[in-house]
Amino acid sequence: MAQKKGPQKKKEFNLDTFLEEEGFDAKPNDKELSWIPLSKAWHDALKIPGFPRGFLSLIRGFSNTGKSTAFYEAIKGAQEIGDFPVVIETEGNWNWDHAKMVGVACTEEIDKETGELRMIPDGFMLIRNHDLYKKYKNYDHSESKMKSKPTRLEPVIEDVALFMHHMLSAQADGKFPRNICFLWDSIGTLNSYQSAVANGSNSMWNAKAMGCFQSIVNYKIPSSRDMEAEFTNTFICVQKIWLDSMGMGQPKVKHKGGEFMFFNARIIAHVGGQQSHGTSKLKATSLGHEFQYGTQAKINLEKNHVTGIERKGVIASTPFGYVNPDELDVWKKEHRDFIHESLNVDYDAKIDFTEEEGDFDVDDKKA
Repeated sequence: MAQKKGPQKKKEFNLDTFLEEEGFDAKPNDKELSWIPLSKAWHDALKIPGFPRGFLSLIRGFSNTGKSTAFYEAIKGAQEIGDFPVVIETEGNWNWDHAKMVGVACTEEIDKETGELRMIPDGFMLIRNHDLYKKYKNYDHSESKMKSKPTRLEPVIEDVALFMHHMLSAQADGKFPRNICFLWDSIGTLNSYQSAVANGSNSMWNAKAMGCFQSIVNYKIPSSRDMEAEFTNTFICVQKIWLDSMGMGQPKVKHKGGEFMFFNARIIAHVGGQQSHGTSKLKATSLGHEFQYGTQAKINLEKNHVTGIERKGVIASTPFGYVNPDELDVWKKEHRDFIHESLNVDYDAKIDFTEEEGDFDVDDKKA
């Protein structure tokens, strides 16, 4: 008669072994949090050093609130820590003087054709509308392939994403072995491929086209934070806002070019007011001459999924970068030559400084 077997001892389960057998990382680990540094005034207002590396961050607000200052400071900050800034400028508002005064590394050279002195990038890449169009004008985004002749007459949203994919592929292949900080100014300035082909500008098509950044913002940028990733890549965008007053109650803030980046950004810095510009003009006057040397604005972290702290403050934007409003008197003394030169008055001329109150909304006044 067959002898009955006793109870079988269960095989000991080891989660790490199981994950490794399945091809997963048993002990996933991210690099230590690090930052693209901005000025002291940024930290004073928001209590964060700048923009987090390996994340998507968004600078938003109405026009003329000081967003571009954060953009230039981020380029400078990336250069300071050794990350390579890849600047995608589709706003058509790049200002070499402002960039240089903020501290962006630039080089002067003589144009061989005109003989004129011009500025060129030093340690960063500047891609503008004509560069995108020249490279991708024959690209058919509906079929994802290059054609033999132009498929439209303008650069499009999808060109930006395609260019970023190209740069990240070059990095992965060892052709561009640098940490990359992508900076785009700004969302909402380009049409989608569908709009361009139709010779129109359909806001719904344009907003839908922003989905072409899906793998960039949800995989390629955040995965660079992994401890095993050789490089750390960052994406910083500027986006204007507008007010939707069609619904009930108070008008809602909407984003020019659609809401895609709003939902995917991990840091959103809002410069200015929510219902109006929320700024005041900083002016200097002397002998009948007037010069606006800066703009003062409310600033707040609308979203912070990195450190979790959402702060409000006030910041002054000047041609040389951000300044803590409490330190403007010191700044005026340090930049006295610049102010006198801008006013076109003698160095010993008396200057009156004033703040022209702007259109701060009710919520801003309470902040």
